[in-house]
Amino acid sequence: MSVKSAYTSKIKKSISEINQKDWTEVVANRNIYLSVAYLQSLEKSMNEDMTLFYSVVYDSDRKPVLVVAFQLVSFKYCGGNHPHIFKHFSNEKTEEGFNMKTLVCGNVFSDGENGFLWNDGISDADAIGQMTKIADEIKKDPSVKKQLSIILFKEFFPGSEPYADLLKDHSYKDFMIDVNMVLEMHDTWKTMDDYLESMTTKFRTRAKGVFKKSAQLELKSLSAKEIEEQHDRINELFSNVVAKSDYNLGTMMPDTFGALKASLGDTFSFRGIFLKEELVGFSTSFIHKGIIEANYVGMDYEHNKDMAIYQRLLYDYVEQALALNAKELQLGRTSELIKSCLGAKPVNMKLYAKHKKPVTNILLSTVLSFLSPSKFELRKPFKANFPN
Repeated sequence: MSVKSAYTSKIKKSISEINQKDWTEVVANRNIYLSVAYLQSLEKSMNEDMTLFYSVVYDSDRKPVLVVAFQLVSFKYCGGNHPHIFKHFSNEKTEEGFNMKTLVCGNVFSDGENGFLWNDGISDADAIGQMTKIADEIKKDPSVKKQLSIILFKEFFPGSEPYADLLKDHSYKDFMIDVNMVLEMHDTWKTMDDYLESMTTKFRTRAKGVFKKSAQLELKSLSAKEIEEQHDRINELFSNVVAKSDYNLGTMMPDTFGALKASLGDTFSFRGIFLKEELVGFSTSFIHKGIIEANYVGMDYEHNKDMAIYQRLLYDYVEQALALNAKELQLGRTSELIKSCLGAKPVNMKLYAKHKKPVTNILLSTVLSFLSPSKFELRKPFKANFPN
């Protein structure tokens, strides 16, 4: 497939078919989710659960100016009250809810602008225009055309509106889902004690309570081999969490964790939490350019009641950030209230969507209104004189 314009591009279904030198030149180590190593790991372990598309856009001098990655996945809505309007968009209705095949420009396993990058060789408007043209071209692919419902660009941080809103010129509708909870790490925090001392007595006591309840648990980093050895248990713990979600946009398979650890090394963290010799929880995260992005967790909910596994994993993220002298800890969506108890603040993330049929696209705004951010009470755990 190709896109005809002042720029040239070809669409491929494997990163191995892309000119990796040109791809890497544009990425320039700016985004781990667009690194060849990450994408190879994703392809290897997720090839039965998603279809990937890639393109490098060249200018008239055949210089690479833009790279873009799309993922074709299922959006599954399993909320208790199914909006009647969903029937216009779903590919499949089940007893649990609705499935909609979605073409995503971005990374369904992470928050942020992780599906594209461009350099100074192309304007913002042209870059957005090229990406939407490529999306329209993918839509025509016989393997996509019959099953596709929605095209989605995800997710844009505040301040990106000057170029992100250009998607509206191509009939995309903007909306927001749950916020990304972000903890800014402070220079005064050298140890966990420093971090805890910056809190009010109430929240410091709460944190120490979590450490006391989880005292029997052991946390350690797992290697790729150890992740593989725990495969079945990881799958069980991960499924526990996924089952509680009202909706999800693609689900990472446990096989991917081992593949990512093998290819990315210390850039990918897999932390296991053990009760004696039994794995009762885990967390994953990516570390890049001073930012730790919390990714997935899995847990045994029975032990979580008595030992605060989830909260202990959250404080472990803070400990990792301190050890690595990170500047920011992105804790992601969901459980906003608990994460705000750690000092994380909400960051609104904007997405843009379009239905494949122009007429049905008119109804899309109504559907998207059901995916508005969850309401929660923001906690403020730090002392009044603490600069936060």
